[in-house]
Amino acid sequence: MTAIRYELTRLRTVRATWATAAGVLAVGAAATWVEARDLGATPAAADHAAQVITSGAPGAATPLAAVVVAFAAVLSCAREQRRGHLETLLLVLPRRGRALAAKTVVTAVLAGCVAVLSLAVNALVADAVFGSEFRALAWDQVPVPRLLAGYVAYLVLAAVLGLAVGILTRGSAAAAVAVATLPWTVEPLVGRAADAVLAEPYRDWDAYLPFSAADRMLSTGAPGLAPGTGAVVFGCWVAAALLGAAIVFARRDAV
Repeated sequence: MTAIRYELTRLRTVRATWATAAGVLAVGAAATWVEARDLGATPAAADHAAQVITSGAPGAATPLAAVVVAFAAVLSCAREQRRGHLETLLLVLPRRGRALAAKTVVTAVLAGCVAVLSLAVNALVADAVFGSEFRALAWDQVPVPRLLAGYVAYLVLAAVLGLAVGILTRGSAAAAVAVATLPWTVEPLVGRAADAVLAEPYRDWDAYLPFSAADRMLSTGAPGLAPGTGAVVFGCWVAAALLGAAIVFARRDAV
């Protein structure tokens, strides 16, 4: 509990934590308002209602909120992973495995709380635009519960991925930018390159890239990986990055 208490205290006293939470809420509320105004009338289907709240389904576009939390998680490591600050951390928490586990748990829990709060704010915005008809459609019909759970899981995994990358790179700004551009720039370019050089049977491998797989968590039947498969693939990427971070963190020189 000492390690978790330390992490909670550290993150609570860092401005970036509150700025990130406010940014996620603001971005989600703005996207919901724009989507609601663009529709012009109460959504006719449950998956459209979920699209309004999450800005993800059914088009399965990467939510901006997921990129924000991943970016912030990378930068949260910037100071602490440098030598002077790391030495202080290890004086307080000499067991590195426990320290990393506490970071992971706290990051995941905070991201989950922000995601749930963001959904609540988005729902209030949509309800203000559409009224009670939207409320019944958004909360009572399939596949909305699965999509909302997928949104929360998406943000949690994205935050943990950002934490792992931050530890691997000492929270460098370049790494944060790389994580932020991965879903919208790097992965599409890799996919196009694969289409250009690979034979037809091998072109679908880009569906297994991190955010391409994660986006399937917010899909409602479009071609590609099943939502559960996408979640597993993204989870494997996150686990691999976290394992690499654990190895690096255990060997990192603090003096």
